[in-house]
Amino acid sequence: MHVMNVDRILYLIRTYSWLCKAWALPFTPEYKIQAPIFLLGTQGGGLTLLSRILRRHPSAISVAGNNDYWTSADELANAFGLFLPFEFAGLRYKAPSHPVLTAPRSWTYASKELLPQYRKTASDANNELKRKLIRAIRFAIMLHGNDKENCRFVDKSQSTTLRVGFFYELLKEYDPRFVLVTRNPYAAIYRAANGKAGDIRRLSNKLCYEERVRICTEHYMNSVRAVFEDAKLQGIPIHIVQFEQILEKPERTVRRVCEFVDLDFSRDMLPNPDHCFPLGSRFKGRWWPLRVDVNSAYIEAIEDWVIEKVNSIGEDLIYKLGYEVLGRR
Repeated sequence: MHVMNVDRILYLIRTYSWLCKAWALPFTPEYKIQAPIFLLGTQGGGLTLLSRILRRHPSAISVAGNNDYWTSADELANAFGLFLPFEFAGLRYKAPSHPVLTAPRSWTYASKELLPQYRKTASDANNELKRKLIRAIRFAIMLHGNDKENCRFVDKSQSTTLRVGFFYELLKEYDPRFVLVTRNPYAAIYRAANGKAGDIRRLSNKLCYEERVRICTEHYMNSVRAVFEDAKLQGIPIHIVQFEQILEKPERTVRRVCEFVDLDFSRDMLPNPDHCFPLGSRFKGRWWPLRVDVNSAYIEAIEDWVIEKVNSIGEDLIYKLGYEVLGRR
């Protein structure tokens, strides 16, 4: 069997190994939850790289591993989606139906058509949902914590980007930390619309290119706008980090992230060619070497009308995120 297939199988086994202990879920001990870390952004925007860096810290855990398995699945919405309610899932499991924008979703759930179903705010929080979210985090601690009283939960479920205020309201007594990872919007949108996003690729025979660009642009901008709206309304601190800065200046950029989330930084957290991937690792290219030119091909190929579409929907956000607004060439 091909090594890649073995890794994929092991990845799935390790991701869903909790099923063997699902009986213990109602009896999960009340472990201390310390400043859980939520990485926000869009698929393909650098979240995997930053998540892996943070999960190399000895105190870090995710839904499927700890620092020994720092390449594990790290999305609460997917790995625990089978037992979580829609408010914490909805991309792969418990996804609302739509005649065209079908699940699993990665670049469509924040589009105009689906945003109302996925957007959750503080007003949607209640004690029952709080209990379920806290239990899920403690279940991860029970499964993967080496020092169960000193764990830092790290998650990168992209749907949380539309639910920052909601998650903050549920977890505010535990001091949650939110880090928004951005990627150049022109490159990210062009990349997704041309098929790098799985759900958009499935739509290539149903929707014209112009429609796919519209959906991707709405998805990117609605995701970012939701973060800013919740942060302003509830006074939630948000650390914004550009994917490009992680690639160009990894140590300085990650040090600042670690300061914000209150993790001790070590250089061994950064990508290194000597690092060995744990068994069951996928996406091994998302580590070393760091490609500082990752956006170049997309920026060079993007059409003028796509630039205009992106600007028409989110020019204010492009400025706010610190990117140059492109004009007609």
